[in-house]
Amino acid sequence: MLKFWLAAIGFEATALALLWASGPGVLAAFLAAHAAASAFGSAAVAMMFPASLRQPRHLLWLLLFGLNFFIPLLGMFASLMGAVAGTLFPRLFRRDHFRRVASPEYTPDREYDLSRMRGGAARARLRDMNLDPGQRVAALMAIASAATPATGPLLREMLADPVDDLRLLAYGLLDRREKAISERLIRERSALTDLTDPIEQRAAAGRVAQLFWELVYQDLVQGDMASYALDQARRHALLAVEGGRGGAASASAWLLLARIGLRTRQIEGVEQALATAQSLGLPGRTVVPYLAELRFLQGRYREIPALMYDLPKQQSSGTLAGVQQYWAA
Repeated sequence: MLKFWLAAIGFEATALALLWASGPGVLAAFLAAHAAASAFGSAAVAMMFPASLRQPRHLLWLLLFGLNFFIPLLGMFASLMGAVAGTLFPRLFRRDHFRRVASPEYTPDREYDLSRMRGGAARARLRDMNLDPGQRVAALMAIASAATPATGPLLREMLADPVDDLRLLAYGLLDRREKAISERLIRERSALTDLTDPIEQRAAAGRVAQLFWELVYQDLVQGDMASYALDQARRHALLAVEGGRGGAASASAWLLLARIGLRTRQIEGVEQALATAQSLGLPGRTVVPYLAELRFLQGRYREIPALMYDLPKQQSSGTLAGVQQYWAA
């Protein structure tokens, strides 16, 4: 690029010298020298443009040459400013192919008997520190019976609340849920060791797998305990499908294996597990959301909208409608 600049300066100097000397043929000589200077100067400026703005090259060069030749000083200044702007402010020239869409938030649609508040309203009350403590306790009681993945983290959040009653109540709710599942686990695992019939063993293993999964699903265990619960859930789910002949129990176990794989991000074999679960009788509206999650983890985003709209229209309400709208935007 430096050589082009030196050549342009040299030709401009020659042109000015010829114009200064005057005489026959001076105008033609001046125009020739000025054209050469404009050509070299245009080539130098073109190299300063970002790569995304250099195409097509011949049209860019012609534009710059026209500016430099017909508007000697202002043309060069405009060319340089264009190159600087294209380098320093690329966003001014970049096309935006995407729109920003807010992520849908999970909110249970069920109304709870105690306060007749929806789950989202209950959470809003719990997080409002300016609200009367009695109303916040009532909101916590409103979600006490909802064993969903949304309430577990909320109860743990309440363990650090400055109100003693809320902390104790949240701890009691978490402890009660964990003990209820643990007691069922003890009974089912004991029964599993006593069974001898293969069919009954597979059914019992499936129940044990579901209980271990519930500990993680409801956020009742964390850290190493969560890893242990997931490992046990996978192991018992594999026992439940081993040598099985199908049926609803096997279908549920295959779906559970897929969900565990998605949870742990070990997605190899998840698609096959979902296909097997559907072939054994699980409806598409149950399998498709997990298949869409798998496509997201695989980076196959273009396939997700079609999957979401494969769900029955009567199911497209509440949170699911928001998810479908998100992926359609």
